Amino acid sequence: ELDDYQARGGGAVVFHAATIADTEPEKLAARIGLSAQPGPTKYLHTPIILNFIDPTNNAVTSGFKSLKLIDEPYWPMFGDTARIEVLATADMEGQARPLIWTFQKGKGRVFASIVGHYTWTWDDPLFRILALRGVAWAAGESTERLAR
Repeated sequence: ELDDYQARGGGAVVFHAATIADTEPEKLAARIGLSAQPGPTKYLHTPIILNFIDPTNNAVTSGFKSLKLIDEPYWPMFGDTARIEVLATADMEGQARPLIWTFQKGKGRVFASIVGHYTWTWDDPLFRILALRGVAWAAGESTERLAR
């Protein structure tokens, strides 16, 4: 169903656990860009610093440089990072790991965020702006009114 929806130009937004596939994570990654799987994918409840990639040119991350949160990152992910646009990373085990990205499959758009485990993350006004911009982008709508 998701394949058909994306083929028609439908947008999808996935937060945190929506990126997890208990089996066949490669199939989910083909639809949302990257995916996690219990066992091979690690997680940690920890303070993180999201480092935004190209913060001035992307409609979703415009104006963002970094954002400190306490959340639950996942790494490593299944999928090909060359097929996604990484919007934000966090340093996990000495490597910049993608935690927020966009993905296009045909006419379909996906905004994905590993960040979003805790309710206090959603209470952060900057994360809310980022999330709303991601939703707007996935829907093909303008993000200009969703300024800081």
